[in-house]
Amino acid sequence: MRMTSRLLSVLLLAACVLAVPPADAARGDRARAWRVQASDVAVSRDRAAAVARSATGGRVLSVSLRNGKRPSYRVKVLVNGRVRSVIVDARTGAIR
Repeated sequence: MRMTSRLLSVLLLAACVLAVPPADAARGDRARAWRVQASDVAVSRDRAAAVARSATGGRVLSVSLRNGKRPSYRVKVLVNGRVRSVIVDARTGAIR
């Protein structure tokens, strides 16, 4: 009886371990789901920098593409000695 319950416990544990996907696999699927497609971006990095520069009058420090439901550029601009972040929509070029 003890042998049967122990064997059953081991089999149940093995089934649970095999049924759960590795954490890296699940994270990879989410990363692929949120990856920005080239067709989603109509505005170039240079254009996003120009939009932020004209809106703030400052010097562009960096431009990074942000993934999400609505792709956008995060443009860091130096204005009057302070760093500001300007979000530019990657599809329309509008400031959010």
